[in-house]
Amino acid sequence: MSVTRLKQVVPLAALVASSLVLAACGSSSPSTTVDTHAHGVPYLTQSGSGNKTIASVALPSTWSLVWKFSCTDPTTRRSFVVAVSSGGRPPTTVTDQTGLEGGGYHPFTKAGNYTFTVTTSCSWNLLVATAGTETFPVTTHTSAP
Repeated sequence: MSVTRLKQVVPLAALVASSLVLAACGSSSPSTTVDTHAHGVPYLTQSGSGNKTIASVALPSTWSLVWKFSCTDPTTRRSFVVAVSSGGRPPTTVTDQTGLEGGGYHPFTKAGNYTFTVTTSCSWNLLVATAGTETFPVTTHTSAP
């Protein structure tokens, strides 16, 4: 093979190799998304008392909703409802409980911008976290020596 022909082949081989690497690693096209959210760091934590609609939160394809409520002041059994909506669709009820207190967990497997609606006269806490989170983090207090 002549030197001129070799000079033409080498750049072509480099171009083909770099194209193969880009194809194998993915491209920077808008369809490629990477969830860079740190595991254990919630997407949303919210607490309150009474009815509340929580502004839209962008969530990945897998995430968890954890809730708890308390109706102990005054001590009467009351209703606690959490609904979610996404993409302009009507809200879907995730839980509808009645009691003095309670809680629960629900995994989700669809990405989108979600709005949360709490309907109750009780006090409550919501946690939206990475998939697999089923309980609120345990807070420990230590006394100073």
